[in-house]
Amino acid sequence: MVSAGLLDPPGGLALDEALVRSRPDQPVVAVWSSPPAVVIGRFQRPDWEVDAAACAARGVRVWRRFTGGGAVYLDRGVACVALVVPPGHPAARLGVPAMYGPFLRSMVRACHLLGVDACADERTVRVGGRKVTGIAAHRGAAATLVHGTLLVDADLDALRACLAGPRGGDLQGAPRPSPSRPDHVANVGGGIERATAALLQAFTRADAGPTDTPAWSAAERDHAERLLGERYLDPGWHAGPWAAVCDPDVTAVLGGRV
Repeated sequence: MVSAGLLDPPGGLALDEALVRSRPDQPVVAVWSSPPAVVIGRFQRPDWEVDAAACAARGVRVWRRFTGGGAVYLDRGVACVALVVPPGHPAARLGVPAMYGPFLRSMVRACHLLGVDACADERTVRVGGRKVTGIAAHRGAAATLVHGTLLVDADLDALRACLAGPRGGDLQGAPRPSPSRPDHVANVGGGIERATAALLQAFTRADAGPTDTPAWSAAERDHAERLLGERYLDPGWHAGPWAAVCDPDVTAVLGGRV
């Protein structure tokens, strides 16, 4: 287990990817949270996903992760969770969407530990019919990752405002991006510290069976530092192949070096 606490967005994104690149020989789980941010999927166009004015007014910057999926909003009331298993692990051999199962079942267990009645479908966890998780995955030769978010005490007004992108427009010859699918959302409540403890307990009992690792390994830290330079502190990474056609107001709120 890696309970990383509060990380800046590029540090958290680099951690998740570093857990994969360091080629773990046993399952690993990491939990962290972040100041306000929007994180888009690898194949998303930033100016189709966010409202630039809403982001600018709240000091929210837009960052790209290395996995697919839709845009998510982060703040100190959102728990970010990553489950990584080595290639030989049974969970790594599951197809989509079955590979999400161990992760989602553990998220449901965490909700139950918080006293919240939650249930999972193939790709998300819901409370009272409302979505409380986001999820994405990566399968590679080094490891398989499933990671996502749990809305605990998020600022839902900020979430809705910042993620109110147009979801379309003129491609101007650029690649067609993968759009998000807006949904009704809710918080599970209980506070981020209590939720983090519940998540760590739930994932200890997960089908993937993570072991107890109280801190990042040296290999994980080395990979994270390298990834910060190569990707997560580079505004070009966050713009993606749409850099030349991205709305200038959105470009102004993209992540990167300050």
